[in-house]
Amino acid sequence: MSPSIAQTIGEYIAAESFSRLPPEVIHKSELCVMDSIGCLLGAINLPVSRMMQNFTGDQAVGHSVGLLDPAIAAFRTATLINALDFDDIYEKGHPGATVIAAALSMAAHRQCSGADFLEAVVVGYEVSCRIGISLLHRTPRKTIHGHGTWQVFGATAAAAKLMRLDARQAAQAIAIAAVNAPVASVMKTVYGKNPSMAKNNFGAAAQTGVNAARLAAAGFEGPPDVFEGETGLWRMTGADECDFGRLTRAFGSTYEIFNIGFKPFSCCRLIQSSVQACRDVFTMAGIDAATGEHVKLVVTAPPIVCEPPFSTVRPKDMWAAQFSAPHAIAMAVLGVEPGPGWFADDWLRHDIAGRLQDIIEFSARSARDLPREPHAASACLRLRDGRVFEKHVPLAEGEAANPMQESALEAKFLRLASSAVGDSASLEILDNMQNLKSATSVQPLVRFVSGAV
Repeated sequence: MSPSIAQTIGEYIAAESFSRLPPEVIHKSELCVMDSIGCLLGAINLPVSRMMQNFTGDQAVGHSVGLLDPAIAAFRTATLINALDFDDIYEKGHPGATVIAAALSMAAHRQCSGADFLEAVVVGYEVSCRIGISLLHRTPRKTIHGHGTWQVFGATAAAAKLMRLDARQAAQAIAIAAVNAPVASVMKTVYGKNPSMAKNNFGAAAQTGVNAARLAAAGFEGPPDVFEGETGLWRMTGADECDFGRLTRAFGSTYEIFNIGFKPFSCCRLIQSSVQACRDVFTMAGIDAATGEHVKLVVTAPPIVCEPPFSTVRPKDMWAAQFSAPHAIAMAVLGVEPGPGWFADDWLRHDIAGRLQDIIEFSARSARDLPREPHAASACLRLRDGRVFEKHVPLAEGEAANPMQESALEAKFLRLASSAVGDSASLEILDNMQNLKSATSVQPLVRFVSGAV
């Protein structure tokens, strides 16, 4: 009898070893850790961070993440990693928010080396991404849509690996996570009338994933056939069908982590190309966006970007602003550094930024072009003197197929981290992460991060 999908995943979790990971995979995992921790630190001064402190305060012995229940710590960490919508991207979702949150939170309670930590990170990405990409949707805007529902498995796998669960226990952890995953609520939390801080419910996904591993270690069980059949996980997530082959194919020989990208702009992935195209046409024109020398800015983008919430001008708060293409474009062309500054009240209420948003016109790209360039966008800038500048961005910088330079990724980290812990500590954390694979203990990194949050 063939093993169930959960059993196959459990066997991979237990068997994967740092010693057999290709150097390129290890290096990519280090970049993933750096980007997620940068996003985490960049969110420290946001109001939502204070909410998380209030939430965890009654459940902590002290202020360190190491003294928190690991599942509660994972909720807080995942929420903050995703708070700026600056965290990593995949073909869908933001896998690092749940994987890195679970790994950091569980590592605080375990004796593990840097290699152990990176091994768990890789396992988390591989399991999470394969399950996520196997869930197929045939319509562009669904009534049921969400990423936390499948990203729970990245947290589960990372936690299970650090806990050294055997294959049977790891399979049970996956099954437990599947039936306790957060609901797919993005059509309400993001696409609804009022985008909210609940967003992708990554906090709940990370928390559930860590608890699933702990429950499995204690002997709790879930349905071993949770993925199979007409009532399997894919049905629970609202998918139209499931690519079962892609879910389990080539575990340990091909790596989905190579398909992870990193954002240059703190906004939804769907609008990154539009923002880049607009920034570039203003640069080409050599004008100051604040002077009003332009009379029209036309953005040709995927149809979804031309509809609310993505087309909303003058968003009322940071959660709506993350999905507002007009706001993101205004921030980029005005030269505001991506990150917390984009969501400062001063910029959300800024008159010049608002007027810039008001003159943007959106035009939907032809549906026939979408399969070839699903996220491509163009910008056309017309100046008062009659000159016209145009730019087409087929694939945004930061996508896995058009990666950011590592120097730019480091600069992103340092900029975000410095706002929370200062320049000296940021450089020390960066050095720690860059030497993580040879570190005998991950605790120095955990202490750095926990001391900040």
